[in-house]
Amino acid sequence: MKISLNWLRKYLDIDMPVDSIVKGLTDLGIEVESVENQAEKLKNFVIGKVIERKKHPNADKLSVCKVDAGTGEILNIVCGAPNVDTGQTVCVALVGAVIPNGGFEIKKAKLRGEVSEGMICSAKELNLGDDHTGIMVLDTKLPIGTPFVDYLGQSDVIIEISITPNRGDLLSHLGIARELGALIKSRAKDPELKYDASGKEINSKIKVEIADSKGCLRYCGAMVENITVGESPEWLKNFLLSVDLRPINNIVDVTNFVMMESGQPLHAFDYERISGKKIVIKDAEGVKKFTTLDGKERELRNDVLLICDAEKPVALAGIMGGANSEISDSTRSVFIESAYFDPVRTRKSSKFLGLQTDSSYRFERGVDIDRTEWACKRAADLIAELSGGKVVSGFFDEYPVKLEKLKVGLRIPLLNRIAGSEFAEERVKELLGSIDINYQGDERDSLIFEIPQARREDLYREIDLVEEVIRLNGYDSITEPDHDNIYLDVRDYADRDYDTALNYENYLVNRGFKETITNSLIDEDDAKLFTENYVNLLNPSGKAMNTLRPNLMIGALQTVRHNFHHGAQSLKMYETGSVFTYEDTVNGGSKKILENRNKLLIMAGNSDLDFYGEKSREFDIYDMKGELEMLFGKFNIEINKLNDYYYGDYFDCRIEYFNSNVLIASIVKFSKGFLKKFDIERSVILCEIC
Repeated sequence: MKISLNWLRKYLDIDMPVDSIVKGLTDLGIEVESVENQAEKLKNFVIGKVIERKKHPNADKLSVCKVDAGTGEILNIVCGAPNVDTGQTVCVALVGAVIPNGGFEIKKAKLRGEVSEGMICSAKELNLGDDHTGIMVLDTKLPIGTPFVDYLGQSDVIIEISITPNRGDLLSHLGIARELGALIKSRAKDPELKYDASGKEINSKIKVEIADSKGCLRYCGAMVENITVGESPEWLKNFLLSVDLRPINNIVDVTNFVMMESGQPLHAFDYERISGKKIVIKDAEGVKKFTTLDGKERELRNDVLLICDAEKPVALAGIMGGANSEISDSTRSVFIESAYFDPVRTRKSSKFLGLQTDSSYRFERGVDIDRTEWACKRAADLIAELSGGKVVSGFFDEYPVKLEKLKVGLRIPLLNRIAGSEFAEERVKELLGSIDINYQGDERDSLIFEIPQARREDLYREIDLVEEVIRLNGYDSITEPDHDNIYLDVRDYADRDYDTALNYENYLVNRGFKETITNSLIDEDDAKLFTENYVNLLNPSGKAMNTLRPNLMIGALQTVRHNFHHGAQSLKMYETGSVFTYEDTVNGGSKKILENRNKLLIMAGNSDLDFYGEKSREFDIYDMKGELEMLFGKFNIEINKLNDYYYGDYFDCRIEYFNSNVLIASIVKFSKGFLKKFDIERSVILCEIC
């Protein structure tokens, strides 16, 4: 998430150096990933004028230009753009400039025998557009030598922050302003709404129906008529570019701007393309496919929430609009949507479709349902202002079941015990009130606080408020205790399972094994190689992680392959982890998932035992057999049965160990044909201990 410091200051009176702002965000528990000073990024880019342009003597498609860049001398620049010509005002990258698109530095060089002392830039090279067919030609009245950043008005500082899944309230400039306001004891200010509406009422032009109130809890709508779709003003384009959004047109750009401002995703529909002049929010039952704005046809399932008109779907709710209702140059009226879609439903649909957008990213984390109306009216104001349109009278606000604010209690003694500090009640009320968590009164021994809707997905337990108080007070203010408690009698703290596991690991490390940890989620195709009794996920993040591992062998083979591909010759590893299978059921009963904690030993490649005068050899199954039987002896494990198998589906040899007729371990030497599936050409022996 990128934040423009210039825009942040429009919502909060904050007069702090950038370093102090970054430290303040960090102190509030907000991770700052990077800070970009735009003026520094465009250092050594200036306004210049082409004094003379001649054809390059040694290249048909190149020109040799004399350029005045205000440096005190005329520069010789070789240019490949077909539209460069004498008299043009252009952007010049001087020697030492670093081109934003590509990151290469401009140096004085010879191109086909002609000296070049800079570069005349196109929009794409500066990440200001997609056009790279020719250079940017600027207004001829611009002063020569002016820094290009002054011309753009981009003297901004962009702060990129990392947002944890529970802090969807930070996915906006107003959200960050609210947090920083708590730090400097000031309040963020919402831009003023005008909503100057006129004409016929909106409900005479279009109807709205929520058919699935569990998927859509609130739906707001406004209309703007007599608009002209065109290019956005420079201030709007510069803002969107600063936060990595591509300007499209004045209508779509406003919806993106308000989303980045308030955190509320919006969508604008071409009113004339809405059949039956009706909007219905319902599930996708009966609808198999839908083509989204990116031109791709998406296969749907019944639980995907859709925005439909009277005849067809026009958008994937909370994710992406449809190609059949997008804004075009001929659009004259728009219907603006601002809604609250269920976070879980949106997340499941986004995962199923393999489609995550800026909108779904916010809906998945929970937007502020109390901000829905404001954002819709804010967008209508701006669209009317920038397109010459007029806001239609009236407003839709369908809110079938009001979402009441959560109220959470906090006990001061509990807070003080966890924090190791002494917080007074008034201090707690002040800290939480600074981010709109307002005190509501006392109930028994607890202070009751009302949680703002923007934080309802994050703050719903007493311990959550404890964390907020400590965070807002500052982690640095936590003092170290004067003394530590030492418990001399440790009998109550003995953990036999832990001690056994530790002894097991220490033994293997002493035998030369190294620990490996692999993912418990694997590809279904890999699970099928070993068993049909595997457990699939309902909402996987991708095909490569759609199944719970039925054994530890699959991850081990992937680890072996990775190490061999990076030059390893001899591998001895172990892993301890959970595996998952279905329990056998009787009479068609429901399946129960079993989770077992297994251990795995891995030996692959060359043996680590070299003898003088003998050639190196690869590990064999008997090396693993010896290691396992020594391990059994170490931990006094008895074996009452031993089975040997040869030439199975995926192994050349297998040895099974039983205790009281229960399988407790098996050693497998994989066949060469099976190892080829994992791109492994050397011997691999695994031992899984159940």
